[in-house]
Amino acid sequence: MKRIENGLIFTVIFFLSLISLKGVDHFYAQQIIARDTNVLAEKFEKVIKASIVAMNRLPAISKQDFNCTEQTLDDLRDFVFDASFIRWVGVTKEGEQFCASNDITRDIRSIKTHRISNDFSLGIVEMANRKYPEWILVKHFGDLNYSASIIPLKPSYFVPVECDRCLEYKVTFESDPLIVFAFERFADEPFVSNTVILNSPYFVASFELSGDFDFYKQYSTISWVFVVMFSLLFSAWLTYLIHRWQSKSVSMRSQIMSGIKDGEFIPFYQPVVDSRTQKVVGCEVLMRWQHQDGGLIPPNQFIPYAEAKGLIVDMTKVLLEHVVSDIKKLGGKREGLFFSVNIVPEHLDNDDLYQFLKSVVESGQLKQHRISLEITERLPISDLVAARQMLDKFYSLGIDLKLDDAGTGYGGFSYVQNLGISTLKIDKMFVDTIGREDNFNAKTIEAIILFAQKSGLNIIAEGVEDDKQVAYLSQYGVYLIQGYVYSKPLPAKQFFH
Repeated sequence: MKRIENGLIFTVIFFLSLISLKGVDHFYAQQIIARDTNVLAEKFEKVIKASIVAMNRLPAISKQDFNCTEQTLDDLRDFVFDASFIRWVGVTKEGEQFCASNDITRDIRSIKTHRISNDFSLGIVEMANRKYPEWILVKHFGDLNYSASIIPLKPSYFVPVECDRCLEYKVTFESDPLIVFAFERFADEPFVSNTVILNSPYFVASFELSGDFDFYKQYSTISWVFVVMFSLLFSAWLTYLIHRWQSKSVSMRSQIMSGIKDGEFIPFYQPVVDSRTQKVVGCEVLMRWQHQDGGLIPPNQFIPYAEAKGLIVDMTKVLLEHVVSDIKKLGGKREGLFFSVNIVPEHLDNDDLYQFLKSVVESGQLKQHRISLEITERLPISDLVAARQMLDKFYSLGIDLKLDDAGTGYGGFSYVQNLGISTLKIDKMFVDTIGREDNFNAKTIEAIILFAQKSGLNIIAEGVEDDKQVAYLSQYGVYLIQGYVYSKPLPAKQFFH
């Protein structure tokens, strides 16, 4: 079954990789084709502009005094030789040729021209004895004109073309008559196409570069061989990572389940000290995972996973069993302490935890000591009313509720108002601001303390690390201190002794 699942994952990733890579390749091919379309349009405009400038140097002509002499022919030949983009020029009237730079037989089928200025027209001549139509530029002098044949603007002159009869380059003038000029036509519908509009001082025209699949392939920069090989390797690698992650996830769950069964989730106790008397009045119970080989796993490596997968309730039960056992063995001669155990909203979804603690309290195993609960503000409680109903059962046993991480999460002071909180714990992030100037959180800690005092709540400061912080808190009436200034979290024997 696992092989089938991995096979399906591999197949999906493979095809997604193929599609993605070819999609990227197609996008860049479109960009390159768009660039080449603009290049062709710019080249066309440059040719027309340069040819107009050249033809403006020709002498004016009139029907009355024009003679096609040898000198005139030589002048026309010299003009063509000097012009960059003109291959033939002649004197014409209504399509009839009077004098030309060279003798070329032209079986003219049709002529279409478009006036682009007062003096010039641009046109298309289709001839029976020519494969492609011919661009002509006409300079008007009344009845007589200079007509110049422009060099053929084949796309292959300006952009790389490695295929045969695979593209079409079309220029369309929205004029009367409509002029359409095209090169390299192919039979099928275009596979790819791009159009740009050229707004020239002389004319407005649309330029369209189209091509079939052979034309498109030359713009494709990623070969199918590379795409397939990359997709195979990437799919295999990602499938392996997913398999590892799933295996690790399954392995983590099975390890935690085994740890619950074997009672591997043990308590460490961080003392809470009254700074006025320097006496320990209670502690926060912190979970550690102790493997059979004695090695300890820190909570950040397993608690988030356990909370996400619904395992934390059973782990808490194991933890409390150890706490009760430690109290019975080591806490009999100590003055009464509170032992605060962290819970999450899931602990309040049913009465499993309540029933366990009820049996512990009623058995008298805690003696002079008592259990407290700590709920973090960082996780939301969806139904405060239902949560309060469950908490009232704990309160009836003499178990109180502390608010951990106050001021840092979802609940805010609505938890205080609705859940029957007895003690507010100031988070380390606020304690760390003590002594710092111009710090917003430094004002916040004062506001939290004031709120707690006005609400009749006990206050514990967490994460206290030095005597200056202790002195500051004492000034504001906060005497219950938890932090490295007194002690790190300790195993049971060190804590009780």
